[in-house]
Amino acid sequence: MMLVGSVTVCAQEVGHINPYALIQAMPEKTAADAELKTIYERHEAEIKKQEDALQKFVTDTQKEMEGKTEEQMKAMAPQLQAKQQEYQTNLQKLQTYQQAAQKEVADKEEALMKPINEKAQKAVDKVAAAKGLKYVIDASVVLYANGVDLLPEVKKELGIK
Repeated sequence: MMLVGSVTVCAQEVGHINPYALIQAMPEKTAADAELKTIYERHEAEIKKQEDALQKFVTDTQKEMEGKTEEQMKAMAPQLQAKQQEYQTNLQKLQTYQQAAQKEVADKEEALMKPINEKAQKAVDKVAAAKGLKYVIDASVVLYANGVDLLPEVKKELGIK
């Protein structure tokens, strides 16, 4: 017998599984990770391209200003103001793109993981029911588990070696 809080539970009624290990072992997770990596890398390349363009813009503007007298700088004021506005506009575009990219990756991850999590849960439910277990706890947060480890059997149920 095992005492949990103030409730006594028979060890034969309790199973445990590390859901992270289960999901990591699923081929669907590997495919989802590859798809997410492709999306992430595409966005990273675009962000780098925009950042490089901004840096070039700043460098080019600084080169234009080099060696100018105060008088020449005053004459360039409207030009510099327009460049400042252009820089701010492009910076805002970059920030908007970064936010949209983060949202796309998060939404895609959620969409890809939902069926994987559901499939894993159904397999856990099936194995737990077949074993007559009343409780299945997350083994990744348990310091000591004397119940049935469902991971090998759930992996077998899912066809994972």
